[in-house]
Amino acid sequence: MPEDALVVPEIGGGLGPIPLVLDAVVVPPAKGLGNQSVQRSGVLRPDGGLVPESVTWRGTSRVTIQPRMPEEAEELGGTWLFLGPLFGHFGHFLVESISRIWAWGVLEGLVDGVLFVPKFQNRPRETLETYRPFLEALGVRARMVNVEEPTVVERLFVPPQGFGMFQMIEGSPEFRDFVRARAGKGVAPDGPPRIYVSRSQLPVQRGSILGEAVLEERLRAEGYEPFHPQKHSFEAQIAAYRAARDVIAVDCSPLHLLALVGDAGQRVGVIARRDGDLDQVFARQIRAFQGAEAHAVNHLQRNWIEEAANRPSRTSWGEVDFSALGRSLRRAGLVEHGDWAPLPEAEVLAQMERVGAAQGVRFKPYEGPKGTAPGDGD
Repeated sequence: MPEDALVVPEIGGGLGPIPLVLDAVVVPPAKGLGNQSVQRSGVLRPDGGLVPESVTWRGTSRVTIQPRMPEEAEELGGTWLFLGPLFGHFGHFLVESISRIWAWGVLEGLVDGVLFVPKFQNRPRETLETYRPFLEALGVRARMVNVEEPTVVERLFVPPQGFGMFQMIEGSPEFRDFVRARAGKGVAPDGPPRIYVSRSQLPVQRGSILGEAVLEERLRAEGYEPFHPQKHSFEAQIAAYRAARDVIAVDCSPLHLLALVGDAGQRVGVIARRDGDLDQVFARQIRAFQGAEAHAVNHLQRNWIEEAANRPSRTSWGEVDFSALGRSLRRAGLVEHGDWAPLPEAEVLAQMERVGAAQGVRFKPYEGPKGTAPGDGD
C-alpha cells in the first residue's frame, strides 16, 4: 500500500484479520540516528510494498514511516508474531510496544516467538531484557527477539495496532479482552488500600507539580501511603495496584499500568501536572479498561517550562491551585476533608529556583495556548 493511502485506524469497533506475510522483510531503524520521534521502520513485502498493519500510530501521526528496501538482510526461519517498536520509555512501552499483544491470545501455540524492532538502536538487547518480565506476566512465554539488522522472516503475522495514545487510548475490544483476561492475574494483591503514586523521589529533570511534598503530607492525613514505582519490581507494582481501592496520582506513566491491572471497584484521581489534557486521557483509559471510577482533576494555574522550551512537556512543572484541588478530591470521595490552603507564591518561586539550580537551567511561566498535548508522555 502506498504511504499516502494510509489512514488513521479506527479501532473502537474491532480489528480486522491478522495478515500472514511470507518472506516478510523486517526493517529496524538505522543505527546511529539517535532517538528520533519518527523513524523509517516496519515490515515490507518481498516486492518492497509496505505492510500497513506494521505502521505504529500516535494520535493522528505516525511513529514509523515506510523504510527503504535493504540491500542485504539476515534470515530468520519459522513463524513469528510482529509486535512493533520496542520503546525504552516505560509509558510508551505500556501503550505502544504492547499495542499488538492482543494477537498473542489468538496465535499462542502457532508461532515460534515474537519480534520487536528497536525504537532506536541504543542497547536494544538490554531494553528487551528489562521488559521481558512484564511480557511474561501477560502470558507471553516464548522466544523474544529485538531485530537489530534487516531480516527476512519466513512467515510473519502482522496484527493491526489495537491500542495507542489519544483517540486510541480506550483500546479495541480485542485488546481490552486480552488485558482483562491476562494482565496481572498471576500476581496476588499486596499493599495498602489507599496509595498516592508519587514523583517526589524522581530526578528533578522528570518534572512534577510544585509542592508535591505538601500534597503527600495532606494525603497522608487522609490515609494514603506514598508509592514510588521506580523502587519496585514490575510484580510489586502490579500487586500494589491490585490491592489499592483508592489511588491518586499526577498524570504519569504508572497510570497506564494501573489501567491494565486494576478493577472496577477502584476510585482513581488523576491530577493534571501540565497542559495537554493527559489527565483526561488517563481517566478515559482507566474507565474503558476496567470500568473503574476515574476522575480527571485539572486545577493548573501555571506551567513552568525550561527557558528554551516552547510548550509544556514531561520535564515541565505544574503550579496547582491546592484549594480547588482539595475540594475536587473531596467531591470525588477520595478525601474526607479537602480544606487545603493554597501554596504561597513565595514557596512557588523558591521551589522553581531550586529546580532550576539543580538542573542548571532557568524556568519561565508558559504563555502559550492551553490544551496542546505533549508528545512525550511520562
